[in-house]
Amino acid sequence: MKIGIDKIGFATARYVLNMDDLAESHNVDPDKYSKGLLLNNLSITPINDDIVTLGASAAESILSEEDKKTIDMIIVATESSVDQSKAASTYIHSLLGIQPFARSIEMKEACYGATAALDYARLHVQKHPESKVLVIASDVARYGVNTPGEPTQGAG
Repeated sequence: MKIGIDKIGFATARYVLNMDDLAESHNVDPDKYSKGLLLNNLSITPINDDIVTLGASAAESILSEEDKKTIDMIIVATESSVDQSKAASTYIHSLLGIQPFARSIEMKEACYGATAALDYARLHVQKHPESKVLVIASDVARYGVNTPGEPTQGAG
């Protein structure tokens, strides 16, 4: 059986901060960010965006009405949270109007969460060949102003 990724969507914050502007505001050589971190711009998430809105936006851009009827599992991989008890996948499940019997889970641990989610989805489809799984990796990293982490934050 051939298992793979059928569709890929992407969403990021609407606002962008140029790293040269950040370097200038901190009186730092711009090369520290452009060459040291390989960054030219930073996505800035407004207060009304989070992992749910970003994840749902990315998925909405690729899902058909038929997909929403046939997806039987939703996995959100993130290291960010919107609720300390309810999985972000349940909010996305509802926002996208995916059929009500789809399982919804969330996986943590930064980038590996997305790798684990893809592996879990593959195993699920291996066991249930008629299944469709929606995997979403979404994070919003926010660090304090003028901290070492500030130039590495972003969202998507």
